[in-house]
Amino acid sequence: MNPNSLRNSALLSLFAFLLVGSASAAAQAGQLDSTFGSGGIASKSTTVTRTSNSYFVGAVAMQSDGKIVVAGGIPGNNDFTVPAVIRLNPDGSRDSSFGKNGVVVLAGAFGGYGALAIQSDGKILVTTNAQSSANGEIDRYTTTGHLDSSFGNKGSVVFELTGLSGVALQADGRILISLQPLANSMFEVTRLNTDGTTDMSFGTNGLALPPGGNGALTVLSNGEILVFGGLISRLTSSGAIDASFGVNGQLLASTAGQVVAGNGDILTAGTLVIEPAVPSSGLAAFAYQSVGIGDPAFGSNGGVLAAIPNFPRVSATGLGLESTGAIVELGTVSTATSGAFGLVRYTAQGQLDASFGSGGTVTTSFGTNTTPIASAITIQVDDKIIAAGTVTSPALHGEFNTSLVVARYLAK
Repeated sequence: MNPNSLRNSALLSLFAFLLVGSASAAAQAGQLDSTFGSGGIASKSTTVTRTSNSYFVGAVAMQSDGKIVVAGGIPGNNDFTVPAVIRLNPDGSRDSSFGKNGVVVLAGAFGGYGALAIQSDGKILVTTNAQSSANGEIDRYTTTGHLDSSFGNKGSVVFELTGLSGVALQADGRILISLQPLANSMFEVTRLNTDGTTDMSFGTNGLALPPGGNGALTVLSNGEILVFGGLISRLTSSGAIDASFGVNGQLLASTAGQVVAGNGDILTAGTLVIEPAVPSSGLAAFAYQSVGIGDPAFGSNGGVLAAIPNFPRVSATGLGLESTGAIVELGTVSTATSGAFGLVRYTAQGQLDASFGSGGTVTTSFGTNTTPIASAITIQVDDKIIAAGTVTSPALHGEFNTSLVVARYLAK
């Protein structure tokens, strides 16, 4: 067996060792789901020599058939990460009917896919700055993992000198994308028709200028559009600023991750300081009413803060909303020497859910000398929790192992 294979086997064995103890305990909410992957974790690992050539996770989403789609990047042959989409079966195995053994790579590109949306017909939309450091790109893949020739130019639409950060679908199938032209600091939202052409009826000549927000996009049930970033902005379905929201269509909010409830209320994720002198922080969730003001009935004055036992450093990733109204928050948690995936579940009223994990929190570590990054979260129709991210660990001769990890947790 070659040295790389030995290192990969060792890392996978480490995951297996981690999971044995989890599987032995009685099933409860927050426990790794032993029916998924190996004891709850599906992993793909490799050994690389450069930090520029590692796994990256940008987004994760569920298909209607229960398959899991991960958008991000994988190690390439050119010493750089390359954009990729990975699809897993409901049991965590890679879907051999998609691309090459469950993986599709964007040829001739580097970087990673950062945003993801799945159409009602199962086609997959992903955005990236992959073509070059200056150009952004949106690609559409068929259900079998081929670039869709009916979209844009052979499956792709390129935005020159423009960064892309979010994608969302309207009810009629039209596609919203958040943009940042490199020539200025103004963020924009554009809308594409289903074939990838620009919808000139949106905003002004196809562009809307939200007063704030540069990240994720969410389409509300009434067709209005939320734009998330340093601010949260709301646009009408035609791309005009909705001045009835917040203050002139915008509000200040922590937006590491966001969820919109069925009634239009907004939940966002972030971090707050617990002990400044230590220092230590906790994962936090904040609720806003649909008009753009804090919800005083949620948590304490519209927010809730959860300390993660034994992990004073936290970085919030995002939120998932279960069918019961319970809110699950994902983040990367760490000490000076170790890290883990961290999960917190709150009730719909913004209280820690003591039935989840240990007092409402769950951590998943991957052994000593590892650096996990919890990157994305989604919730299955049965409320099981999917968390996706990466793990790196040192290897011999200055190399390191890099792994893409998808974990599934029980909801009850």
